[in-house]
Amino acid sequence: MVSTLEYAASADERRSLSGMGKALSPAVRRLTVVSVTIMFLATGCAPRDRSAESQIPDNQPDVVLCQGIEVPVQALKNPRPASELAPDAAPALGGRDVSNFDPVGWLIAEESSDRVMLMNKLAVPEDNGWGDVREYEYIVISTDVPEEPGKSGWALVGASTCTPTLDLGELSVGAVSLDSSLPPAPDSDRLALLVTEFACNSGQSAEGRVELVKLTETESTVEIVLGVRASGLGGSCQSNPATPVTVDLERPLGDRTVLNAAVMPAREIIAATFP
Repeated sequence: MVSTLEYAASADERRSLSGMGKALSPAVRRLTVVSVTIMFLATGCAPRDRSAESQIPDNQPDVVLCQGIEVPVQALKNPRPASELAPDAAPALGGRDVSNFDPVGWLIAEESSDRVMLMNKLAVPEDNGWGDVREYEYIVISTDVPEEPGKSGWALVGASTCTPTLDLGELSVGAVSLDSSLPPAPDSDRLALLVTEFACNSGQSAEGRVELVKLTETESTVEIVLGVRASGLGGSCQSNPATPVTVDLERPLGDRTVLNAAVMPAREIIAATFP
C-alpha cells in the first residue's frame, strides 16, 4: 500500500579534473565511489519527521553536505581557488596520486595543515538517473596516511561526485523523481514520487523509512524535503530499489513546479531518467 505523507504548510567518476571531459583522472577513478544504480520495487511509507524539520533553518544553512562531508555554504557562494591554499596546506597539491590539474578552477571546500578538500563544478552535471544528479566533483587529500620514504606526506584519500544537500541529522537525503506510472495532474492534490536510498542496505527498499521533513507550497512552486532513516542493519552495497511515496497537497497542483528542496540549490523533480 502506498502511504500518504502529511501536509505541513510553511511560507554526489565520470568527469575529468577540468570538469570538461568524459572520465576522471586515473588517480581519482581509483577512489571514486561507485554511483548507485536504482531499480523500481516495492512501496514505502513516509511519516512526518518534525525533529528533522527543526534542524532546517528558515534561511540558507551555514553548512551543506557533499557525500556526507560538511562544506561551508560560503565556500560555494564565494569560492577561493585552490591556488590560494595557505602555505601549510598548499603541499597537498603535490600529494601522492594527485593528478596534475589547474588549481585555479577548483575551489577550497576544506583547508587545514593535515586535510584539504577541493571541489570543481562540472560543466555538464552527471546524471545517474532516477533523480541522482551530481553537480560537483571533489577530491580529498590528507596527511593521515602511511608514510612512504622519499614521497610526499600528503596523499589522495577520497574522490567522487556530489550535489550539496541539506544536513537532515539522523535522516539522509536520497534521490527523488516523479513516478512515471502515476504522472502529476494539474487537477490532483496528490504527488506520486520515487525515493531511493544511497546508503548500503543490501539492495532492499526504504519502505517504512522515508519521512517527510518539510513541504512548502507557494503560488508557483511545491518544495519538498524528504529524508530516509537508516535501517540500522548495515548490509552490502549493491543497488537499492526506489520506494514509492505519495505527498498530499493543500490544493490541486495546477501549473506549479515541484522542487526537491533537500538539494542546494533546489532542483525540479522530474520523471526518472535511465542513463
